[in-house]
Amino acid sequence: MPELAHFTEQHGITFTLLSDEGSKVITDLGLLNRHVEEQQAFLGRPVEPRYTGIPYPGLFVLDEDGIIVAKRFEQMYQPRPAPELILEDIIGIDALERAITAQAEGNGVRALAWLADTTYRPMQHFRLHVTIEIGPDLHIYGTPIPDGFTPLQIEVAAVEGLVVGPVELPDPRPFKIAGLSDEFQVHERTLSMLIPVQATSNLGELALAVDVRYQACTDSVCYPPESLRLALTLKGLDNLRPEPRG
Repeated sequence: MPELAHFTEQHGITFTLLSDEGSKVITDLGLLNRHVEEQQAFLGRPVEPRYTGIPYPGLFVLDEDGIIVAKRFEQMYQPRPAPELILEDIIGIDALERAITAQAEGNGVRALAWLADTTYRPMQHFRLHVTIEIGPDLHIYGTPIPDGFTPLQIEVAAVEGLVVGPVELPDPRPFKIAGLSDEFQVHERTLSMLIPVQATSNLGELALAVDVRYQACTDSVCYPPESLRLALTLKGLDNLRPEPRG
C-alpha cells in the first residue's frame, strides 16, 4: 500500500505494518468499532467515510518469546496511552526517566513534580507525578479536619482543552493533640501521587502548574498554611497519520 510504504519510510519504521483492507483482521479479532456513529455524535462531529471499519485502539505486549503477556484497549477511537504510561503499567515506575522536573520548598516540606516526556500529543493519556517529602518530626494535615486548619490540597491549574483526573491522596493516620478533644488526620514522611492528564487537542506549548497547599506542624507547634507552585512546560506535537503521496 503506497500510503503505508511512504509512512514507513518517512518515520524510519523498521517493522512490518499490516494493510488490513476491508477490516478483515480487525473483524476476526473482535476489535471492529461498531459504535463510531454514537461516539461522533457524543463529540458533536459528523461521521466521515474514513472512520468506517476502524478498530478500538489498543496494544498487545509480547515477551521475548512472542507470548502476549498484557494488553490494553480504549473504548473510543481517539484516546491513546503515552509510551511512558505503558512502560509504567507493565514494567514499573522505575523504568521511567524524569524528563522534566520542578520542585519547591516550604517549612520542612519539599514538593516535587515530574513528567517522563517533554512532549504530548492530542488525546494522549499521560501521568503527572507529584511527591511530597515531609521533614522528620513534622506532619501535615489531611482530611477530614476541624474548622480553622488547612489540609493538604494538590491542584493542577485549569487550562482550556486540558482534562485532569482526580488527585488521589494516600490515606492519612489519626492524630491527637494534647488538650484538644478533636481528632486530626495527618500525613508524614513521603507521599507519592499520580495525576491522570489528557490534552484534547494540540495546545502548543502547554504550561502545567501544580499548586500544593498544606499546613505543617510538630507535636507542639503549627506553622502558618503555605502554598507551593510547581511549573512544568510541555511541547505539543500532532498525531502521526499516513498521508497519500501526491
